[in-house]
Amino acid sequence: MRIDLSDDRPRLEIELADGTVVLLSPLGAEDRMLLVEGLTELSPESVYTRFGQGRGSLSESELDYLANVDLKDHVAWGAAVDGEGAGVGRYIVTEDRSCADIAVTVLDRFQQRGVGTLLFRALAAVGRADGVGGFCFEFLPENAPVQRMVRDLDVSLDDSGTAVLGRVSLSDIPVFEMDEGFVTVIEQARAQAG
Repeated sequence: MRIDLSDDRPRLEIELADGTVVLLSPLGAEDRMLLVEGLTELSPESVYTRFGQGRGSLSESELDYLANVDLKDHVAWGAAVDGEGAGVGRYIVTEDRSCADIAVTVLDRFQQRGVGTLLFRALAAVGRADGVGGFCFEFLPENAPVQRMVRDLDVSLDDSGTAVLGRVSLSDIPVFEMDEGFVTVIEQARAQAG
């Protein structure tokens, strides 16, 4: 799926260890169709590990939920490589602001290159700046990419047998050199959204 990069949306370019340049930008309602197209580019295995079930499409209410972000309590980043959609990372803050449910999805052809980790870092930087206490997440035990991502963090996990429930405090996630850039871009996007 090609992404129109000619608009004036705030963005940040970051080079991964393998030399791949990833463009990160906050998502908005105008990106609704990118979410639809992205789902069609995931393998059945990736769809299952992301949603816990097989599915071919998202309902209109699911699309509304995923596309209508406020960039404060519902923050979403899109990643692109060479003008092609590569992944999405999002969090949704709980009512007491002690935790935000987090999800990261990377298209199969971009997996295991650092795109998911980059999206996670962007979410952590913004969450930390906004005073979110931690990230809560749930994933299937067979979801190897998430297992790898949380392996090096001080994460509290509870394996119920059917799903792994986790929580990581944002104060336990290292601050990275690009964190200030992530926060600047999200603040620019908030200002544009008005």
